[in-house]
Amino acid sequence: MAAHSPNLRDWLSQHRQSLLFGMLIATIAIGPLLTFLDSGRILLNLCLGLTLLVTTMSPMEDRARGHTFTAIVGVAIVLGLAPLGTPLGQPGPVMLAVWSAIAFVAAARTFRYALSTQQVSTPHLLAALNAYLLVGVFLGAIWIALEQVLPGSLLTGGQPVPDFGLPDGIYFSFVTLATLGYGDITPVTPIARGLAVFEAVFGQLYLAVMVARLVSLRIAGETRDPP
Repeated sequence: MAAHSPNLRDWLSQHRQSLLFGMLIATIAIGPLLTFLDSGRILLNLCLGLTLLVTTMSPMEDRARGHTFTAIVGVAIVLGLAPLGTPLGQPGPVMLAVWSAIAFVAAARTFRYALSTQQVSTPHLLAALNAYLLVGVFLGAIWIALEQVLPGSLLTGGQPVPDFGLPDGIYFSFVTLATLGYGDITPVTPIARGLAVFEAVFGQLYLAVMVARLVSLRIAGETRDPP
């Protein structure tokens, strides 16, 4: 059994971007469907916790720091899903904020990895997508935490959003991140509006930077390898 462990670790390390991309897409796509189940919220938050766990597969230059980061993520997941003042599987605003902070650290590491390549490859393309999706998903968690702490920060039809949960937070986050602006959910407080502006500006700048980077790598590759 021990002889196979290094191979498994190597496989997970090599495919970490694919695994993370799959978890993020599953969280985004399956979330609305899980709302029809009695245990849907618990399952969705478990998906969120597993997504955080997958982010720890990205190796760090300092192994001790890598183990510390994995331990922090593990503790945060357990505390977030434990019945400490909130129902099982439904993190409170503090733990949602902690999860989001961890996700932003992971997104920064993933973004740095995406920019580290000199050639456009599938793992680096997936890393670029994962950084974007991580920010979108976990800013959705921030929107939920904000609404829990300051009810009425978001309105729909001039009324508070009823039972604002993770699917709603992720939906509104990506609508804002992509600057779609459907207007069905509206930020009305200064903090909510400031967060919405930040997310919209970040989304546009991120796409601009990544497109410029990929185009420059493509041109550089064609220059190095003329037909």
